[in-house]
Amino acid sequence: MANLFPYYPVFLDLAGRSVVLIGADAAMAGLARQFLAAGAGVSVFDPAPSDAMRALQSSVRLKLRRWRPDDFQGAALVVCSAEEPRPSRIRTAARAQQAVFHLLGAPENSDVVLGGVSAAGALALGVAAPGAPWAVTEAVRARLAAAVPAGLPAFLEAASRVRSDAGRRIPDDGQRAKFWSEATERVFVSSPLSATEWEALLREWLDD
Repeated sequence: MANLFPYYPVFLDLAGRSVVLIGADAAMAGLARQFLAAGAGVSVFDPAPSDAMRALQSSVRLKLRRWRPDDFQGAALVVCSAEEPRPSRIRTAARAQQAVFHLLGAPENSDVVLGGVSAAGALALGVAAPGAPWAVTEAVRARLAAAVPAGLPAFLEAASRVRSDAGRRIPDDGQRAKFWSEATERVFVSSPLSATEWEALLREWLDD
């Protein structure tokens, strides 16, 4: 079967870094919320922002004007709305400041493909649908997030505590992978437990 998604997924660490949004429609507001959740500082440039973006005014730096090239100084990522009439100029200006560029809805004209992200403890689920409306990506992301069991974050915390012991107790890579796979499956059929309870169970299973 042909690979219809010719990209390799990676996650950007945006904590404490600057993200610039050109355009402030509802789709861009959805992206702004994702970037804020990732710990980024978000600046938005649009003379006529949507109500959805205005609702984020206390969290983002909303500038009611057109962008200027020096607005990209220090930015890690610049995202341009699909409604912007001259995205190529923005891409050139962003690259001049060594910022990564994304044109919403046009991955072929972007440096990276953006996706929706849901986090559950140490787990992050990324969903991308290049070319599809952003609302589609968000809907799929929400469905996947709803399928994550409530006890998973606590299990992940416990697994990180037990990982070294499991490596010593089960030196065979295949057997160790089987142990972790079977343990993870139990999260999906068990009632939510605390990290301490999961740790006790994992250590009990190691002793079996």
